[in-house]
This record gives sequence, structure tokens and C-alpha cells, in this order.
Amino acid sequence: MDPETTSFLRGVFSWNSALTLVGVWFGYRLLLALYNISPFHPLARFPGPKIAAASYLYEAWHDWILVGRYGHKIREMHERYGPIVRINPDELHCNDPLFVDEIYAGPGRPRDKWQHQLNTGGAGPVSVTGFSTVNHDLHRLRRGALSRFFSRQQTLKLESEVFDFANLTIDKLLKSAGKQPFDIKETFNCFTADVISQYAFGEPMGFVSQEGWEPNLATWAKSFFKSAYMMRHNAPARKMANVLPMFADYLGEDVKAVMRQMNVVIPGYIRQALKEEGNSRGRVFAEVVKEGKLPEEEMTMYRLSGEGFNFLLAGTETTAASLTVITYHLLAQPAIYNCLMTDLEGLAPSNLKWTELEQRPYLWALIQESLRMMPGVSHRSARIARHEDLVYTSQDGNTEWVIPRGTPIGMTSMINHWDTGLFPNPNEFIPDRFLEDGKPNYKLAKYLIAFGKGSRSCIGENLAYCELYIMTALMAMRVIPRAKLYDTTIEDLTYDHDLIVVQTKKGSISVKVKIE
Repeated sequence: MDPETTSFLRGVFSWNSALTLVGVWFGYRLLLALYNISPFHPLARFPGPKIAAASYLYEAWHDWILVGRYGHKIREMHERYGPIVRINPDELHCNDPLFVDEIYAGPGRPRDKWQHQLNTGGAGPVSVTGFSTVNHDLHRLRRGALSRFFSRQQTLKLESEVFDFANLTIDKLLKSAGKQPFDIKETFNCFTADVISQYAFGEPMGFVSQEGWEPNLATWAKSFFKSAYMMRHNAPARKMANVLPMFADYLGEDVKAVMRQMNVVIPGYIRQALKEEGNSRGRVFAEVVKEGKLPEEEMTMYRLSGEGFNFLLAGTETTAASLTVITYHLLAQPAIYNCLMTDLEGLAPSNLKWTELEQRPYLWALIQESLRMMPGVSHRSARIARHEDLVYTSQDGNTEWVIPRGTPIGMTSMINHWDTGLFPNPNEFIPDRFLEDGKPNYKLAKYLIAFGKGSRSCIGENLAYCELYIMTALMAMRVIPRAKLYDTTIEDLTYDHDLIVVQTKKGSISVKVKIE
């Protein structure tokens, strides 16, 4: 290399050049922060702390560094600033449940998701799934290919399989009589994972049939949840996550297990299902391929594996958490258990039907209250109205805001579900709040966002309800009379922070029981 080139390269890569680049970067970030809080920003007129409006660092501090605590800070913002607040440079948040159908509108009013929030799990195959799709039209295409498999009619056809897995789970529980206490949440994790796996891939993952209750999918997925907010606020980490499979063996057993599920086990299930598409074992993925409704670029094994992983993750953790809450309160509050058993009179555990269980008002109310206190996800979820401004008028009529089209605005279940105007004494588990003169109060239940709302609501809602009704009834009839709580208090279920799903001060929710 000639001296002139050497001298040039030394100049380019000198410390002074590096410091200049850093200075330019910091200068740009400073100017951007000043613009964000200036009158020239489109959201300048909306209330909220200036520090939150200036930079995403405020949000990152509470959710990444302090671990999942921005939801608490958002609640405090609403208490100070009102029903609509600006929570970061580009996003608004609403805490008025009456506005839910405007934010989460139906199919005729397109709503995009927001990439910033999808970055929470936005790496690898899960980043190209229907759940992780920003654009409304592409989401409708991807969801349309799968939605009929989770319709109420289709779920009713699978009810017998849900019932069979529930009975297998109950039988295994009763065989543990006189043995060591265990976490009932892990039991429900096994049940829900085997149900969704059987339906999606044509075979269960084998968690119910194994010797104990752990490990299971939720055990392995804890690393996925723990990395959620680091992913949201760390672009290099999201890039690295795409090459994690090749480093998985060096990153700990949990990460290794999740990567193996996503990149080996689930693709293996899908390939096997495709081989058996001519019979009933192929199930969802075989049928999707056979129907050919999706364009070829949507049918890659990479993308289908992401959908499969999302099926398992969403279909396991959320329903299992609600069942855990129900079990705790049936054991901790005998009055609730007695009301439920009165409601279930005349039913035999050997012949339970989902449609009949739905007609039992107290059971319905019990499930609604469990979803209020333990919704599917606990972090906020924003939507973007591309083609319309949203007009918000407060309940007293004194406040009106026009949310400009293209602005992300969302709600948080852990704020909505604790609205004291709708749900007095929200920290208490009170199924009767959903009853009016002994009948279901469907109007009140419409304010719940446990499964989301509108065109982006949870695709597996019908399956979740089927599992909740059948397993709750079987637990009440066969297990609760022989079970008792062990070293467990309400603190083991109480929301402290979120990692997509509810976390307590100790971590994941946990209810230990002993069968006698």
C-alpha cells in the first residue's frame, strides 16, 4: 500500500474522525428531541410529560432497564394529564374504555399495527407472521387463510378432542394424590400446548403424557418473554436474533430450546402434516397448503414456522394463565366454589358440552372475571387509522381531541380492566360483577380487551373459550374437592410488571397445589 493511501486511511479511521461522527450523531439526536417537543410536531398539542415526548429513551428506561414497568408510568400519566396522553414522540394512549371500538375498529375501517411495538418479538420467523404484520391489507390476506380453522363452527367439531385432553390432564392430576405439591400453571401449560399442537399439526407435543409437568413450551419460552423489551429498543439485537440459530448451543438451555422449537421441531411438524394432507391428521397447515389461497411467497417454510410458533405461544400461555387464576380463587374463596357448583348442578363430568356450559351464568361470569384480571397480554397495543382522523369526546363532554390519521394510539388491558367506573374494587376477584339479576351482563363484558378487538382480535378466541369452559368445569367437579393451596398467596398472581404477559414480583404467575 502506497504512503498516500496509508495516510488517507489513517485520517479516515482516526480517533478525531470517530469522535466527530459520535458528535454528529448526538447532535442529530438532540435536534430531533428538540423538534419532538416543539410546537412544530404534529402531536405537540397533546398532553404528557415532555421527557416522554422528547425521546424513546424514557420508555426504554422503564420497559427495558426497569423491566416492563412503563404500563405503571402510563397509568400515572393519565391520572395527571387526562384520558388521552402522549407517551413517546409518536404515540398516544387512551384510558377510556368507551373509545375502544374506535381504536380497534372492525374490518370496514382499516387499522395498521405499529412497527415499534411489533419489534417486541420482531425477529426470525415470528417477524413475518400475521400477528407481526403492520399493513392491514397484508394482515387480512394472511389471517383470511387461517381464520376459518378457528371459527366457532370448526371449534365445535374439535370439542371432543379438547374434552379428551382435559380428562387426560385431570386423570394425571388425580394420580399425584399424596405426592409433592406442584405448580398448577405448568399443568395448564401442558394441556393447552397439546391441544393447539394437535389441532395445528395433527399430533400433540406430548406434554400431558410425560412423567411430570415440566419442561414444557412455556418453560422454554420464558427467554422469549424476557428478551421482549430489549428487542423493542435495541435494533442491533434484533439483527443478531436472526442469526441466533447458529449460536443457540452457546446461549443457555432456554434459548437453545426455543430456537430448536422454532427452527427444527415446528418445521418438522409442518413437513409431517404436509405429507399427511390427505387425511385428518394434517390439520391446519396441510389444509392451508392444499387450498392454495396464499401466494407462493407466503408459503415458505420460514414463514409457516413463524405462524406455527405463534400458534403455540399464543395458544398456551394465555389460556393457562386464566385457568390458573380460576383455580386459585376456587380454592381460596369457598363461596365462589359453592356458587359455581350450584350453577353446574345437573351436569355430569363424563358428558360435558361446551354449548351447555356456556348457558350456565355463574360459570360465564367466573370466566369473564378471570379474563379481566388475567388478560391474554398485559402490555399496550396500538393501532393506526390510515384513512380517517379519530375524534375523541370525553364522557363528561368537556374534552375533545382529534387524533390525526396515521397516528399510533392504543390501550392497555391492565389499565382498562381496572377502570373503577366500570369495575368497582378492581383488585378483588368478583364474578358477580358480570351478573345482572342473575343473568350475564354482556354489555359490561364488551369492555374487556382480553382477546383484543376489531379486525386484529385474537384468532384463537373460540378455542380458548372452549378450553376454559371444559377445563374449569372438570376441575370444579373432579379436582378442587381434593386439592388445597400450598405456600401460595394472592401476591403470586398479582400484576407487578409485564413481559408481554403478566409478571409478579417473583416472575411468572404461580399457584402451587397439593392433591389429597
